[in-house]
Amino acid sequence: MVLTLDPWALLQPGFWLSFVAVAVLLWSSQREGSRTDAPQGDPPCLRTKPVLDRGVHRWRAWLGGLSGGHVVWPQGLARWGARVWGLLREQSVVTLALAPLCLLFFGQVSLVGLLANLVAIPWVSFVVTPLAMLGVLWSGFAVLAAWALKPLTAWLVWLASWPGASVSLALPPWGFAVLALLAALLWVSRWPWSWKLASLSLLWPALFWTAMRPPLGTFELIITDVGQGNAVLVRTAHHNLLYDAGPRYSAESDAGHRVLVPLLAQSAERLDVLMLSHRDSDHTGGAAAVMAMQPQARLLSSLEGTHPLLTMTTEPTPCVQGQTWDWDGVHFEVLHPPAERAGRDAALKPNALSCVLRISTGQQAALLAGDIEAAQEWALVARGLAPVDLLLVPHHGSKTSSTPEFLQALNPKLALVQAGYRNRFGHPAPAVVARYEGMQIRLIDSVHCGAATWRSDAAELLVCERERSRRYWHHQPP
Repeated sequence: MVLTLDPWALLQPGFWLSFVAVAVLLWSSQREGSRTDAPQGDPPCLRTKPVLDRGVHRWRAWLGGLSGGHVVWPQGLARWGARVWGLLREQSVVTLALAPLCLLFFGQVSLVGLLANLVAIPWVSFVVTPLAMLGVLWSGFAVLAAWALKPLTAWLVWLASWPGASVSLALPPWGFAVLALLAALLWVSRWPWSWKLASLSLLWPALFWTAMRPPLGTFELIITDVGQGNAVLVRTAHHNLLYDAGPRYSAESDAGHRVLVPLLAQSAERLDVLMLSHRDSDHTGGAAAVMAMQPQARLLSSLEGTHPLLTMTTEPTPCVQGQTWDWDGVHFEVLHPPAERAGRDAALKPNALSCVLRISTGQQAALLAGDIEAAQEWALVARGLAPVDLLLVPHHGSKTSSTPEFLQALNPKLALVQAGYRNRFGHPAPAVVARYEGMQIRLIDSVHCGAATWRSDAAELLVCERERSRRYWHHQPP
């Protein structure tokens, strides 16, 4: 019935979580009911009564044991205890059975989910939902429903703040998640313990799967689709660097929460360095969310000493021309800003202080240029620039950047613009686009490409997510 009204519900995690939960409850209840002595011809509602009676007898025996057998506990108290035990058992069954699906959809498993559901399910079922439905008749009920959600939200936020409230793992392929789901169903079933222990092997692929990483001596760039801003994840065989953290969309939303944190969680990536090229909000808007998730990451930036982001890390380091390091056979070098200007020169525009990062394997190279403009490009050319295979276009393709001298010195094969669809700045500027085309540099923008993946060991290939995962309902920009 649901799919008749909404066929695309199949693509929503909530559909699978809800129906699998109900199916598991029905299945486990039927198995419990089948162990009674009730005639099999009786309706299911009658067959389940002996189950409750047996639970009552068990609770009376347990309560009697607590009192040394000297107190006969009332039938009502024992019946209440049996119902509480049944509720706990049902929620435990659902929590265990849905854990593989949560891992598949969200890359994490909640360890406080049982406590959360014990409150959330009855509160939403008997308070919030009826009020929301009555809100169709009178808007005041809808207001009450909204108010009823506030204590529930406070409860859930408090649980989520507990240390170890959830365990994050790499997002497994769906086949591995199905195997884990089968293992979970075996554990909540009444199969022999030998079968349950054997099913643990089905959990192994989902729990210990890791995303494929670049080979030693190579690196990978994931140029994210964050709209009008920069955010590039650099991966080597054993290390990760995030160059910029995208824009802030509103007071409640930024690229960190919406794009970067899920991206890092999906593959269980651990950041070694977060480099913020300069202080503009389209480059630092998502940094707070990333830093909260990755507190171990070292911060390299051109931020001034009073910037609030610097208080979120114990060892903030200014990015300075001449800084170099090597990871897994890959060489990293900061080309800008000069040491005498880094983080100190308030007279300069933030763009002029952008951290420029060159990444090289010795044969292939990429340049991440931030928002540098013509003056900084000419200074880099004067100091000497080696050619690169891929260029992150400076300043999102602004007409103040991408000077002919700069492009001639770099001679990139590919250039990628991170810019928002119909952004108010008109990036990339038509004159800049014509310049790249005139110099026979393949120019790709994130509006048409979406997120892009580039590997140094396949330097001629750029994989666009909008092409690889195209759906017929996707809007095609002109």
